[in-house]
Amino acid sequence: MLRNVKRGLITRTEIIKHLDSDSWITTAEISKDVDVTPPTVLYHLRNLERERIVERDPEGKGWRYGPFQQSELIQFLSPKRKRKN
Repeated sequence: MLRNVKRGLITRTEIIKHLDSDSWITTAEISKDVDVTPPTVLYHLRNLERERIVERDPEGKGWRYGPFQQSELIQFLSPKRKRKN
């Protein structure tokens, strides 16, 4: 659902590189490493949260990769039909 404008895509990619599925990281910590403002990081994290890529800590300790179930592409493809001889 996100518009992948080049600059936003680059920023989201950099943000995602700093996330981990086991530990929380704050927007301030990410913004220091990505070299964008904390509000910009928060904007992208909220969009990623809507897309169910990241999750926010309910206690306010930061963000991390979400433990969301990933699907394989094969699950969406129709099975190949067997040929009759």
